[in-house]
Amino acid sequence: MHPISRAIWSLVGSLACVGTIVNAAGVAEIDIVFPRTNGTYAPTEKFPIVFAVQNIELAKVLVPAFFSFVRNGTNMTLSFGHSTQEPTWGNYSSEPYFVWRYVNIDTEGPYEVFSTVSWRSCDESSDQVAILSNTTNFLVPFTIKRGAQDADLVAATDDDKICSAKGIAINFTNRTYDVPPNPIVDRQPSGTCAVLASASPTVTANPCRVKIDSAVVASMDAWYHAALCKGLNPPADCPKENNAGKLATVAVASFAAVLGAIGFILA
Repeated sequence: MHPISRAIWSLVGSLACVGTIVNAAGVAEIDIVFPRTNGTYAPTEKFPIVFAVQNIELAKVLVPAFFSFVRNGTNMTLSFGHSTQEPTWGNYSSEPYFVWRYVNIDTEGPYEVFSTVSWRSCDESSDQVAILSNTTNFLVPFTIKRGAQDADLVAATDDDKICSAKGIAINFTNRTYDVPPNPIVDRQPSGTCAVLASASPTVTANPCRVKIDSAVVASMDAWYHAALCKGLNPPADCPKENNAGKLATVAVASFAAVLGAIGFILA
């Protein structure tokens, strides 16, 4: 049966994987915008780790995922706050798209955020188009010190002159493919992918243009508080049980209105 199955798959694949010409050429970008490289911040139980995706209309086909954790100690041998975030795309009209979380960092010392961002693209190296997995790593060292500035997202993203954010730019062609499931290779990814442009000339990322305003921060805090109120050990200022669901709904709606959509996991 294998020759027949392979023949059928070859025929289906050749039909389903014909490139759909779309007006999708351009550049998308994935950045880590907080913390800033070599920044110094005060201890806090709500230290933000924030990624930004620029040009969502292109980037959504990348299906990015974000894995990150924090290392500390003189030799950076200790780690905590491991998290994988796979955003559920929502309102693509908002720019940029933020993926964030809070971690508790209440001890002085050197730290670094290590993150791996993965995304997918089309592989045209053979007769049958497949989906290729891509990754890039970001390493952001910073220091926690008592008496230092608070972890202020608005202030950190407002000053372009001292910006030390990191990012990667991804250059798209105008071709996408719809890759069907492969009945022969069970783990072969399926779905829509984009054909990326060649690595030359190099496209430079510009994470410093990402701004986070006070409305975004307020919505982040509202979402975080609502999530805590639904947890096992809710804060004392949570509403009574019959209103907790309403608060969570309002917080989520408010946050969606400001950011468009978000990938959110409590550390």
